[in-house]
Parts: sequence; C-alpha cells; structure tokens
Amino acid sequence: MSLWGLKTFDGHTGVAYPHLPLKLPEAQIHADSTHDPMTVCNAAWCFFNGIGQPKDQKKAIELWKKVADKDGNAGACYNLAYCYMFGITVKQDDQIASDWFAKYHRGRNAERLAFNVNKATLDT
Repeated sequence: MSLWGLKTFDGHTGVAYPHLPLKLPEAQIHADSTHDPMTVCNAAWCFFNGIGQPKDQKKAIELWKKVADKDGNAGACYNLAYCYMFGITVKQDDQIASDWFAKYHRGRNAERLAFNVNKATLDT
C-alpha cells in the first residue's frame, strides 16, 4: 500500500505519492515506461493545469479516457465527469458526466474494499 500526502507544486495542491513524479517531463516519462494508471493520471493532471509545460487540456482528457476505459481508474473517471459536467474542453453533457461519476463510484468502492482487505491482513 502506498503512503501518500498532500503536496503543493506551482500553486496546485493535490495528493502525492512518493514513488510518482510530481511534474512533467518526469511524469510523462514514468507514465510511458510503466503504464501505471496513477502515473498516467498524474501526467494528465500536469497537462491539464500546465504544470511543467504549457496547458494541453485535450491531451489530459485523452490520457484520462485511456486509463478510465482500460483500468477503470477512479481518479480519471472523476476528472472526466467533472469536465463533462462543466463543459471543460469537451461539450457539456450531463448524461456522460453522470456515467463517468457512476464509474468513479464503482471504482472507489473497489479501492475501498481492496484497502480494507489489505488493512485486515496487516492487522492480523
């Protein structure tokens, strides 16, 4: 299980994992080499907010869709839902936003279950 904490970088605060890079190009290189969904999400977040390079929100949405569809990554699903809900870089669509939010909640439930199983194993 990864240890995490809140970090601030270039005025943005978010969850940071010690084994993941916080900015581009390191995040993109790590994402390309490991195909780790969380690393891809971090790289997408860097593109979306212009951390370490100029903003490229279309690229961020492409990356989030890639890991949301392939791996069901909850963070990517949430970010896509938010973009569709408010029409950020994509056409505003409440139904698509609702679908992504539903997928996010399914993913979070699976993550919570895995966390509880891991915690129970560590506690014994």
